[in-house]
Amino acid sequence: MIKVHPIVKGTAATMLAALALIVIAWGHGRPAPPPTRGGTDSVRAVRLRLTFESGHWANVTEVEGGTIKVERDGKKLAITPYIRDQGKVELRVFQAVQHEGRETMEAVGTLLVDKGLTKLERGGLPLSVQVLDAEKRLPADPPTASVAECCARACDGTLVCGVCVCTDCGVCFTHGWCDCNPPAPPGE
Repeated sequence: MIKVHPIVKGTAATMLAALALIVIAWGHGRPAPPPTRGGTDSVRAVRLRLTFESGHWANVTEVEGGTIKVERDGKKLAITPYIRDQGKVELRVFQAVQHEGRETMEAVGTLLVDKGLTKLERGGLPLSVQVLDAEKRLPADPPTASVAECCARACDGTLVCGVCVCTDCGVCFTHGWCDCNPPAPPGE
């Protein structure tokens, strides 16, 4: 007598495995559905004022979870804002350090800021931070999170990068919604 039962099991298992591979390959080639934004057409952002030790300043807008970069005299900070309750913003601060000839970003602390001036003395770049707008909404189309950063220098040479940067000496923005006043022409 021929045993058919193990052959049927083997054939069924092989067919299921082949079907699974086809489904995986078919799903892999399809684009992912666009992320949902809870029915809104905007993303949350924060607008901060950075005042440097020299008295020069920068207003920078960044999407929540994005990165604001500050650089002067070879010292670099990366600041990631997260919007909290009642107009407060949590800043996660990182500094550039050299490890085995490579530059890496190392966490140096977390700071909770609001409309009052708060000193940030980490990473060798002393500055003060205050929240100008913790409830800023930016258009989601085109997706703001994928917008290339732009950078502008303050008059003391400090380079600041974000989605929208306004300094006492320059302006940089990637979209028309940036609320910077253009710097005054030289001689005024």
